[in-house]
Amino acid sequence: MKPLVFLLLFAGAAWQFDVTDGRGKQTSAVAIEAGAPDQDGWRPLTIVKAKGEAVLVWPFDGMAGTPDGPGNIPAIVIQRGEEKALQNNLAMAAVGTPVVLGLATADEEARRTGLAADRLTKAWAALASSADPFAKGVGLLYTGKSAEAADQLAIALRQRQRQLTRVPSEIFPVALLYGKALYGSNKFDDAATAFLVALKQRPSDKIARDLRDGALVNAGKPEAAR
Repeated sequence: MKPLVFLLLFAGAAWQFDVTDGRGKQTSAVAIEAGAPDQDGWRPLTIVKAKGEAVLVWPFDGMAGTPDGPGNIPAIVIQRGEEKALQNNLAMAAVGTPVVLGLATADEEARRTGLAADRLTKAWAALASSADPFAKGVGLLYTGKSAEAADQLAIALRQRQRQLTRVPSEIFPVALLYGKALYGSNKFDDAATAFLVALKQRPSDKIARDLRDGALVNAGKPEAAR
């Protein structure tokens, strides 16, 4: 299916979004607008047109950077309380990303999405059986299987890095998740390298920097931190 594309004009540059809904279907019912760039050139995304009570769940933190070519920026928008989203592996992986990174709790994501926390936790655990490496990696991380998660997230990261057009909001979170999985496997040097991949996308990001510093300290290289 040919992607539906939303065109965003900002500061003379055209951004394009591929928006999918809670069922995993591309939708023409949503428009997204970007705000002013931060010091790394990333912009906050806001839904400016949608039916119902729409929630932007991907990018996971509502931020995006400029792709390095003519490609599109993936976004996932679900309806608040949309039960069908629980069956959408990529949507659930998106909602689960801040949880497995330790940036949000299941209850917080439940309040944000309007979905019951117990339903979300079951959906995240079920991701461990997904065929998609990113979704599977999130599920394995959520269920405490860091080593297996690292294998899947390594694949997911390579897939995103090898795209003809690399999209920062796709690479950054997967690099963080990969580093988290390596850290949980006590592979601290490798984790620091993965977190560095994330930092190269967002050099000023405190979360990525703190995670890398922690990995370096545990790797016995505190002098390399900061």
